[in-house]
Amino acid sequence: MIASDLYYLMLLLFSAGVVSVFFTRSNAKLTNYIAHSIALMGSAAAILCAIFIFIQGKVVVALPVVLPFGPIGTSIDYLSAYFLLIVGVVGAATSIYAYGYSREYYNCRLPLMAGLYNVFLLSMVLVFTVSHVVAFIIAWEVMSTVSFLLVNHEYEKKVSTRAAYIYIVMTHIGTIFIITAFLLLATGAGSMDFSQLKGSLVSENSRNIIFLCVLIGFGTKAGMVPLHIWLPRAHPAAPSHVSALMSGVMLKTAIYGMCRFFLEFLGTGPVWWGNLILVLAIITAVIGVLYAFIEHDIKRLLAYSSVENIGIILLGIGAGMVFMSKEQPFLAGVAFSAALYHVFNHALFKSLLFMGAGAVLQATHTKDMEQLGGLIKKMPYTAVFCLVSSVAIAALPPLNGFVSEWLTFQVLLFLPQALVGITGKVFSALLIPLLGLTGALAAACFATSFGITFLAKPRSKKAEQAVEAAPSMLVAMGMLAGMCVVLGLWPRAMLTILSQVLVRFPSIDTRGLVGYDWYVLAPATGQSDGGISTAAIVLLLLSGLAIAMLLHFIFGKEKVAVGETWTCGIVPNYHMEYTATGFSKSIRMVFNSIVHPYFETLINANDNKYYGRKLFYHVRIRYLFVSVVYRPINEIIIRAAKFMKSIQTGSVQLYVGYIMAVTVVILIWSTGW
Repeated sequence: MIASDLYYLMLLLFSAGVVSVFFTRSNAKLTNYIAHSIALMGSAAAILCAIFIFIQGKVVVALPVVLPFGPIGTSIDYLSAYFLLIVGVVGAATSIYAYGYSREYYNCRLPLMAGLYNVFLLSMVLVFTVSHVVAFIIAWEVMSTVSFLLVNHEYEKKVSTRAAYIYIVMTHIGTIFIITAFLLLATGAGSMDFSQLKGSLVSENSRNIIFLCVLIGFGTKAGMVPLHIWLPRAHPAAPSHVSALMSGVMLKTAIYGMCRFFLEFLGTGPVWWGNLILVLAIITAVIGVLYAFIEHDIKRLLAYSSVENIGIILLGIGAGMVFMSKEQPFLAGVAFSAALYHVFNHALFKSLLFMGAGAVLQATHTKDMEQLGGLIKKMPYTAVFCLVSSVAIAALPPLNGFVSEWLTFQVLLFLPQALVGITGKVFSALLIPLLGLTGALAAACFATSFGITFLAKPRSKKAEQAVEAAPSMLVAMGMLAGMCVVLGLWPRAMLTILSQVLVRFPSIDTRGLVGYDWYVLAPATGQSDGGISTAAIVLLLLSGLAIAMLLHFIFGKEKVAVGETWTCGIVPNYHMEYTATGFSKSIRMVFNSIVHPYFETLINANDNKYYGRKLFYHVRIRYLFVSVVYRPINEIIIRAAKFMKSIQTGSVQLYVGYIMAVTVVILIWSTGW
């Protein structure tokens, strides 16, 4: 079959990309173009493979590799194909982007980075397609280890090394819970093949434990609060095209794992499963966007924004699980469609934002927004693409982020009819304004980041001397920006794909998903009384634009004088501009109990007390979960380690004494005294 052939080709190409760096490592430029070209072809094969899966149906492929537990089996169904499509689209864009961006690394171990980049793509493909527990865990560990190495690529920087080790510790904590969930399921099923894993084969208590293990394990990888602390550290430390892959694709491996467990392995569970996810989801969304808003490091801002968007995705998953429990299959289908649609949308606009941040970083050699400004004149194409992605992530029409968030709003509006009791009604009603608050903060956040970075005047020499990004980087960003526009204006094609992905799962009905107008508030019945078609809306917008242009052509011919902005005779300069710190002050004051800001004011004094003195104002944030949860745990571990060190004196006689004491205690305990 064509799909299986493309799958083999895809794996072969990514493997060839790894091998190629050994032959070209003496020539960094050649390594760059060959390794990333092979990755581009592998990503294209992934896209084609996913398309043919949707045309032909599920494909089972036996890989020619035999491990101690047997051959590695892969089963590519519609859910796997959907995530494989995401790998292909984002992988193709980042591979093209890497042609220009990787020039920065010609003298910084480029062959190693290019080889690991191909392994990273290969491991994510395997995570989405293997159908055996041990094979999945191996692929998962390879993905985690390779991403750790990529985060730590610039290991000369202490901040990169610290971020990498925090990431690897957190991801392995999550892996422990994932392995536990799989082993509990496999023990009940008597098999490690995905097709045999059924929640109905284990007890109800075991199902609840499996659910909690899945939520913690995959929630750690996704960046769910309070397990998110690795994410704002790791993403800024990695090369920008790797950051785009980590945020755009790697985080979605956790969403894939959740969907595989909740929709297939475990099936419909009690209502509290969905309620717990909804609570964690809304906390994740609000905390993520709040910390993003007060950040002025571009890549850390985008990392916290990824936390927010994971929260929005989990809102759809949690609501879907509630509707499944209450036997409302259509609403469950809309909820999971909203979640999976946002998965794809986030992969597009967040990858685009990281690419834009990488272009700015390469041109100015700084991630601090306070040192930027005026880049719209120096980097006009990058500015346009960043504007598109900012509008998309702020969920403003007519771009793709609006569609998936609006579907999520619709789901939450119907949630009160599924939850009984005054507590359930109040809780479900509160989710709507909290999601609205998240959207408002996201819009303000990206208005700030775009304005401070690209508008007004340059705040530093670095910003003044910036130049436009390389053509390959612009092509990659243009591809993703175009897809953001297309999926916003014509979402029906994606809804058709999602209907195909979800139709085979029990407790979900997607037959009416494509039939109703998604923008009309009527998903409960599948009808859209009073609605108009998407084509009509587009036609109205284009007609309005044409009329506006005609009126401007007829009446708008007035003389325009170009000059400095009038400021009462003073020539404006960058000291008069808003800063990111100043713009976020009101939000810091409102949410003071959460962000806990503390301020430092430093005055650079000189001999003249009347002029020439400079005042430096710094704001630092105490991160709630770090200070309340992780720092106390860290202190306990340090104290335990010091105690263990104190009893390790190096004396053989003392160690023999320890053994004798333990032996006596065991003998006394065994006699029942």
